Amino acid sequence: MKLSAEIAALIKKHLEGNLSELETNTLKNWLSEDPTHQHFFNDLIHKDELYEDALAYLELKSEGNDDWLQSLKTQTLEKIETKKSNTPRRLYRWVAYAASVLVISALSYYFLVPKLKEQQQYEQLQVSDVKPGSNKAELRLSNGQIIQLRSDKDGITFDEQLNYQDGTNIIKLKEAELAKLTATIEVPQGGKYQVSLPDGTIVFLNSASRLTYPLRFAANKRVVTLEGEGYFEVKSQHYQGKKTAFIVNCQDQQIEVTGTQFNVNAYPDEQYIKTTLVEGSVNVIHGQEKSALKPNQQLTWNHQQASIQTVDVATFIAWKDNKFLFNETELREVMRNIARWYDIQIAFEGSIPATYFYGEIERNKNLSEVLSLLEKSGIKFQLDNKNRKAKLTVLP
Repeated sequence: MKLSAEIAALIKKHLEGNLSELETNTLKNWLSEDPTHQHFFNDLIHKDELYEDALAYLELKSEGNDDWLQSLKTQTLEKIETKKSNTPRRLYRWVAYAASVLVISALSYYFLVPKLKEQQQYEQLQVSDVKPGSNKAELRLSNGQIIQLRSDKDGITFDEQLNYQDGTNIIKLKEAELAKLTATIEVPQGGKYQVSLPDGTIVFLNSASRLTYPLRFAANKRVVTLEGEGYFEVKSQHYQGKKTAFIVNCQDQQIEVTGTQFNVNAYPDEQYIKTTLVEGSVNVIHGQEKSALKPNQQLTWNHQQASIQTVDVATFIAWKDNKFLFNETELREVMRNIARWYDIQIAFEGSIPATYFYGEIERNKNLSEVLSLLEKSGIKFQLDNKNRKAKLTVLP
């Protein structure tokens, strides 16, 4: 017989004398469903020794004894041993006391273990335990095939077949399939990866990013879709004497280029899409408008309005070279970047004043070294382990 959490709760409340009228009716209905339910309940309530063990459970629990279950089992087994020689019904008593321990264990599972888990889920971690991100990505083809890409490889390329950059084959595809398939590279939090597209364009993908592209581009147009952050080195291509457009779709914005280098930050949890031009030229289509960018310019689009400003591009592309580069970067933006790279959760406690950061640090450092830099501003942090997921809380 298996006790559900609800019934176990009702039995516990019955032992404590705290059942409401509605709960009493629910328990009665359960008892009437199966004769074994009633038999079990009667044994628990009317056999003195079982009832005493149930009370012992409640007493040990109320005392806050961390080893209460082992203590209860020890007490129960001691009773069994003393009664073995005093009664011809020792087999029945073994069963009865075993049942008692099981009942108490069942009750404890539903009522005490969740509490213990709740306490343990905030187990404090050492900041030095949180390692930086690494090469990590998943390749999904439109035919349903899914491949976990190797972390000891820097990226993948397409040269007649899908290979790693060192030439190691990933998957062999027939020529007839190539024109029909699209590929999606998904980089999780704590990951990065590099992709060489069929036209020779190179894309660096940051953490929590996704790139979708065809394995064969059309002759007159190259179109990809980005979510997250990517740095593009677009290879110039011609068709019938004209430069072939390379188009990046990201949310409600479209970027048109021919041959250039630029960075796009288009995370769903960011307020803005930021397109930063390193060299060449791009046209950014946002809403019903089109804006042209020159090198060292950045277009910021909040899904309603766009603005263009001159920036230090190094700040926005440092991640490609595996660096954090802060240049008057606001705290919350800093923490979102850290969360993605170190695959942790971020929370803010209390009122945190607006804080801006300056500095540079390699992304291959443990989290502790990054936080040490940030703490120079007076901000404090607490790192906990919640349900096997590191959670970093920013303290005032």
